[in-house]
Amino acid sequence: MRSTRRAATAAVSVSLALTGVAATAHADSTNVLYVNGSSSACTDSGTGTAAAPYCTIQAAANAAVAGDTVDIAAGSYTGQVDVKSQGTAAAPIVFQPEGGSVAIEDATGQTGAALTLDGAQYVSFEGQTWDTFITYGTDVTGSSDITLNRITGNSSVIVSGTSSNVTLTRSAVTAVQIGSGSSGDVISTNYVVDESATAGISVAGASNTDITSNNVVDAASYSNAISVTGSSTGISIENNIVAYPRNITTQAAVASVEVDASSAPGTTLDYNVVYPTVNGSAVVAQVPYSWAGTEYSSAAALSAATGEGSHDLNTNPTAYLYSHSESAPQIDSANSNAPGMLSTDIYGNACSVDQLVAATGAGTPDYCSRGALQEHYTTSVTATATATSALSTDLSSSIAQTASWLNGIQTAVTAAATPQVSYTINWGDGQSQTVQASSTAAATSTAHTYAKSGTYTITDTATLADGSTESTTTSVTTAGSDFTSLTPKRIMDTRSGVGGFNGSIPSGTCYGLKVAGVDGVPSNATAVALNLTVTGTVSNGLFYIGSGTASNLNYNAGQTVANSAIVPLDSDGGIAVCSSGDSNASADAIIDVTGYFSRATGNGYQPTTLDRILDTRSGTGAAKAKVAAKSSLSVQITGEDSIPADATAVAVHVTETNATGSGYIAVVPGGTSGVPTTSSLNYGKGQTVSNTVIVPVSDGKIELYNGAVSGSVDLIADVSGYFDGSAAQAFVPVTAFRSVDTRQTGNGLGSDGSETFPLNSVLATTLVGFPANATVAANLTATEETAGGSVIVYPAGTAQPNVSALNYGKGLNIASFGLFTTTGVADAVNVYNDSPGSTQLVVDVFGYFSAS
Repeated sequence: MRSTRRAATAAVSVSLALTGVAATAHADSTNVLYVNGSSSACTDSGTGTAAAPYCTIQAAANAAVAGDTVDIAAGSYTGQVDVKSQGTAAAPIVFQPEGGSVAIEDATGQTGAALTLDGAQYVSFEGQTWDTFITYGTDVTGSSDITLNRITGNSSVIVSGTSSNVTLTRSAVTAVQIGSGSSGDVISTNYVVDESATAGISVAGASNTDITSNNVVDAASYSNAISVTGSSTGISIENNIVAYPRNITTQAAVASVEVDASSAPGTTLDYNVVYPTVNGSAVVAQVPYSWAGTEYSSAAALSAATGEGSHDLNTNPTAYLYSHSESAPQIDSANSNAPGMLSTDIYGNACSVDQLVAATGAGTPDYCSRGALQEHYTTSVTATATATSALSTDLSSSIAQTASWLNGIQTAVTAAATPQVSYTINWGDGQSQTVQASSTAAATSTAHTYAKSGTYTITDTATLADGSTESTTTSVTTAGSDFTSLTPKRIMDTRSGVGGFNGSIPSGTCYGLKVAGVDGVPSNATAVALNLTVTGTVSNGLFYIGSGTASNLNYNAGQTVANSAIVPLDSDGGIAVCSSGDSNASADAIIDVTGYFSRATGNGYQPTTLDRILDTRSGTGAAKAKVAAKSSLSVQITGEDSIPADATAVAVHVTETNATGSGYIAVVPGGTSGVPTTSSLNYGKGQTVSNTVIVPVSDGKIELYNGAVSGSVDLIADVSGYFDGSAAQAFVPVTAFRSVDTRQTGNGLGSDGSETFPLNSVLATTLVGFPANATVAANLTATEETAGGSVIVYPAGTAQPNVSALNYGKGLNIASFGLFTTTGVADAVNVYNDSPGSTQLVVDVFGYFSAS
């Protein structure tokens, strides 16, 4: 097996089976153009911003200049894309999918390839994995320095005209055709499954073409797998696997590899595996080679007559498309110095020596494998992304040993009928266990649970039948993060320049704000809990923070609005604070941080039964009396709603109502003296306003301070959960996405109406992979309201509580953040509209808490 490295989250697999994917990093560029055909804000007449992306790839291609990167949102894009863009060697133009598979499809009645590069220069199409950039036909004509990496589709790639330096790598296509006049092309490390009467890879009249490390299946036995004709020159055919023609027909079969008489003097061939059989039986009249018009039945015969193919093999590559036994001939036998040889395979894995197979290859290193995969069998530890908690992270260890590998050990190491192979796994947290390996290809599984989130080094030691051992290690980091509360601290205020920005933020502008390493937030923080307030608003608009374009709050002209959020930090420890809205919209932004998340030891989250712990209208939790201006109300937290004495912070939904003046409410730790320097929600006379706050608990209490100059208010507090050292759920951030939008789905909330919504979905169609029964961190927005009211959100299938998650007024776009306990694999919630009118509901998801 090849040793595989994946982005570690929480599950670890100790395996001898073929697995693996690799990701492509974003290219550096001077500008990013965004394409998202499913965005309601997309427009082809704009400039391709994140907030207003292009609807089509063609619009981005028309606008792209040297140095640009085009980020394309997942989805299908119908209609031919014709790229004429021209980059430079120092500043190429890069097209890449963003967040999933991108398909470029033919429109009805369309002829020709879906993707055409015509007169383009220094342009690349970069898939993140070999199946994330899907194009239904690619034609490159009169273009130079073109890179097609990790593309796929049931279609061919055709290079024609005076094209030069076209590179096709790590891709899966049905045919590759290099035409007359093209030069300097590289066809390397691809799957080519030829299903036509033409050759899988054909070169006709081209020069200096490298055909290297490809896996070629001739699905039509009457065509060549690789064909070089038309006086081609400077052609190299090395390290390829050509095998398994899949269709036996009555038509005359041809050679797997053909080089005609006009091209033979300018072609070199070596280190290939050519095996023209089907199901182990030779195809009638099928031969491996035709060279200068003469057929040769073996590499030895070809080499004796021409000097070519002296290291070619005509043996079975053993299911080479996916995995094979350790005796497969391609292992450790390639020429790593072959022209066009890549440093990594189709999955992004480098050459890695197989300790059970002698290295017979050439070059440095001499243990690379032929074909598109770098495989070998050895003991390894592989981290895979299956479990996703931090505080109580489930890690699975799957120990598998293939029968062929065991047979090899039996022969080479011991004569025992059944070799005894065991694994001792040290989990890196002071615990270890020993597991006996299966003597079949079936897997033996074990599981380990980490008590705390963090990074752990796991050592796997295999004890073989002769008593010798092999050890390997891997580092795994749990996906989730624990919480550490902070005394609320203001890190941004554009009115006074706090945070480095002075002056209101106009629409269409993003500010980058450094958070990690500032005001008590450590450099290893992964996310922060914060409160965003906008004031000094001009016209109507919205703000969003961090990745994605999901809004955090909406405002109308003249409003002061606040809302909380949990925001992931970027790789530089910062967040993007972005304004959008009417063309003349602008607003001041104020951000107060109440805590941070990290993968170090901290506090997990525990949801509670939704419960009202304070209501000054009825005397619940405090005297039946309004809270006067410039005064505080102490609220007992520990001991209420099963909240333990050691709780460090609480998630509480605070509602202000019956205000006789205008002001703000600050939610701070218990015992805070003086006037707080931060705010949690802002209100006007007669308004009902609410916000969910994550606030530190001190001496078992929190304080609610009424910052009005005059007047009084009633205050309500509903608890949804708490943080402490023994709680089991940890936070896993995601790229923000819109889970619910009843304006699109047609299931808005009527008067006293109730609906069930899956939060683990994109607009209730596609599950996104959250664990079941997760606590989802999401933003609710009420819009198109016909009357004032409130929204109650609670786990699907449970009794409706008397708590609110969002309070809204007629005709306003009101947002409120919350941590919502859910039910089932779809992470569903019930939503009740307590109003005499109707409202549309939008839900944007930013992450989730889970213990599994």
